[in-house]
Amino acid sequence: MDVSVISIENIKPWSVEHEFKPFKLCLLDQLMASTYSPLVLFYPMNSSSTDRHEKEVVARRLKASLSKTLNPFYPVSGRVKDNLIIHDFQQGVPFTKARVKGNRLFDFLASPPNLGFLHNLLPSEPFCLAPHRHHHHPLLAVQLNTFDCGGIALGLNMYHKLMDGATTSAFLRTWAANCNVGDPAGSSTTLLKNQPELRKPSSVFHPRDPVLVDQCQKAMESMIFPDVHPGGQKATTRRFVFDKNAITSLRARARSSNVTNPTRLEALSAFFWEAALKASTTTTPGERQQKLQCFMQSVNLRSLMSPRLSNNSVGNLVTTALASCKDIGNNVTMKELVGLLREGMAGIVDEKYINAISDAEHGFEAMLEGGKLLGECGSGEIMTCSSWIGFGTNNYDFGWGKPLWTGLYGDPTGDHPYANNFLVFKELGARVRENSNAAIEAWIRLDEDVMAVLEHDPHFIQYVSPNPPIILN
Repeated sequence: MDVSVISIENIKPWSVEHEFKPFKLCLLDQLMASTYSPLVLFYPMNSSSTDRHEKEVVARRLKASLSKTLNPFYPVSGRVKDNLIIHDFQQGVPFTKARVKGNRLFDFLASPPNLGFLHNLLPSEPFCLAPHRHHHHPLLAVQLNTFDCGGIALGLNMYHKLMDGATTSAFLRTWAANCNVGDPAGSSTTLLKNQPELRKPSSVFHPRDPVLVDQCQKAMESMIFPDVHPGGQKATTRRFVFDKNAITSLRARARSSNVTNPTRLEALSAFFWEAALKASTTTTPGERQQKLQCFMQSVNLRSLMSPRLSNNSVGNLVTTALASCKDIGNNVTMKELVGLLREGMAGIVDEKYINAISDAEHGFEAMLEGGKLLGECGSGEIMTCSSWIGFGTNNYDFGWGKPLWTGLYGDPTGDHPYANNFLVFKELGARVRENSNAAIEAWIRLDEDVMAVLEHDPHFIQYVSPNPPIILN
């Protein structure tokens, strides 16, 4: 398959008369790394959509509704200045039109998806460290890819400094509602439910002097995005699917007297952590060295605040829960790892911690303490996990039905620092097959040698389906 760019234009907010005030970043936004999160939404279209006119109608509807959505979500249209505010909202969102030649959408989805090809459907490479030239980075970039059969893949890159999972979800629900002209009643309800909250985050997590924040941000980036050395170890990405029975079995395996009710996310996280620990263990004469002894989970803070923050609060309102098995030894069990994950999460949901990080005077210092714990893990030795479960990635209906599937990312390319030892969970998708709502996809990136061991571990493979086709014949 080949992807050729047809055109690129910047989509700006619908209203040019409204005076948009600068959007103040909150402390959590300031601390977030300069990187993009990806999402590729695959939609089949009616056979008539092979007509060139119909393709133009789809593109025009998407662009017009995007412009309309940028009115309430106007920070998405701007650029970051000095890691302190977002301004210059007439810069807009780059919208790329591209053609996919050489394959039909259903052919792509009926065979194991080519994960490496996903990057061609995105405006730029995701989960790599972008240079600290914030004023150049769009906060959202869109690529509309049209297959020759008429199907489309909508590729999105969201700048994580502003758009975490919850913000992305609220934005895409609003965009889809504005585009779905065939369901005016449902669209009106969706628009009312997803009005963005723009001011509250910075009043709860007070921004600090960018000079102080940038030092902390760069230290964290060096741990999550280790430098790429020429000729050094390369990373690779795999997609594994867990069906309902596998998840039930793993939850039973994870159960212990300390954690009697492990969640599916705890069970799956511990399962991957255990497998990665085993796969990354190296043996040298007289020494057995185990890597990836730290596990970092992303936590949405909105529901933990008192009073609770709206799910539509715009920003990167996440923190991290850290677990370490360094003190246990080399033969740590899955049950023990679940206990460590639960313990790490308990420290985050604790009211004292929440009060500390949201304190107007000392919140930054409280977050620095968490950064010290990360520093003790060492660069490149942390396994990072993010759950997209519950954000509705398979439900965005722009007027031609919900997506058949949503893809994420492939192998890293180029010589820029990229996120490694990285794990993302998401639902498989509602339109794929029977009982697929209960199935979970795991996208994991590891060093090639570690992945090779993982993929040949019979204990690991018995629970997963490696990169199965999206559409089963």
